[in-house]
Amino acid sequence: MQQWQRQKKTSPKCRLKVTFFAEAGIDTGALTKEFLTGPDKKGKNPIYCLNSLDCNYFRTAGEVMTASLAQGGPCPNFLREWCFKYLCSGDSDSIQVSASDVTANCKGMSNFITINSTSDDNISDLIGDIVTCGYTGIVSVYKRDSIIRAVILHSTMRLILMLDQLRKGLQLYELPKIMKTHQDLCQPLFVTGEDNKVDAVFILENSRPVFSEIGSAKHRMETNIMNFFQDYLQEIEDSEQDGPSNNNIAPGSLTVGRIMQWLIGQGHKPLLPSEKKDFVINVKFHHDCDQHTVCFPIVSAFSRTITFPSAHLKTFSEFKNIMTLAICHGQTFDRV
Repeated sequence: MQQWQRQKKTSPKCRLKVTFFAEAGIDTGALTKEFLTGPDKKGKNPIYCLNSLDCNYFRTAGEVMTASLAQGGPCPNFLREWCFKYLCSGDSDSIQVSASDVTANCKGMSNFITINSTSDDNISDLIGDIVTCGYTGIVSVYKRDSIIRAVILHSTMRLILMLDQLRKGLQLYELPKIMKTHQDLCQPLFVTGEDNKVDAVFILENSRPVFSEIGSAKHRMETNIMNFFQDYLQEIEDSEQDGPSNNNIAPGSLTVGRIMQWLIGQGHKPLLPSEKKDFVINVKFHHDCDQHTVCFPIVSAFSRTITFPSAHLKTFSEFKNIMTLAICHGQTFDRV
């Protein structure tokens, strides 16, 4: 956050470029790990931190999120739905929260669990925590629903200041106006979902292979390689659904999204309409291979191109082995 604040100086509309230490990029420009992404797919609330609020870190976070969207992603789709709706309107009266919006790392969650399971004999031990949450009624198990509601409101409404500052950061490109007008279109960009998750069908539908003359031996070989590519992607996708314990194809970290990250430098679907329109993965085939044991596919993230060495991909077993090695260990096999 401090780095962004120092860099923006006179104009906050800076180009967002993130470099992860000790990680080589593809074509010296693409990220191995995507910014604003992580393994946890559950929606999040802003952290309650007055020190960060005082340092304007939430405003800076909003500027970074807006810059990422303006540059085509990845999108910050890790927020709870109630947070998104408040960012759209800025009106706290329209907020509707429930017990599911109290996140696990919040103190209110422990209070919620304790109160939900307590009995009339020991609820008096929780009077201090209950009063701290803003409840002023009679403390009794018969008032459990009202007490729990107070805990939920206390855990979420205290984050309004953080969301207000975050919203100021989003105004960098007047994003709140767009969000308020087109809530349905903008919600997948901020709220956790699967709309931007890459699957095998997406990669295959956007692949544009450059085939040799129809009927030639090269064309038959190229067709087989594309069939292998399809089978490989579908197997990886099936292994994701089965879970890492049943993944006997490759290491558990290998996913269809990671394959796309390796291919073109981004592991998410294009966000901007202009990017969606022109999005193509070029597939080429190299037939003039030198006499040696093995060749690996060559990827160019900048031009979104992959070149398959046809001489070494005659069977699906060979294809799967070479592709897995290239993706997991082959960051040096790249070309701009």
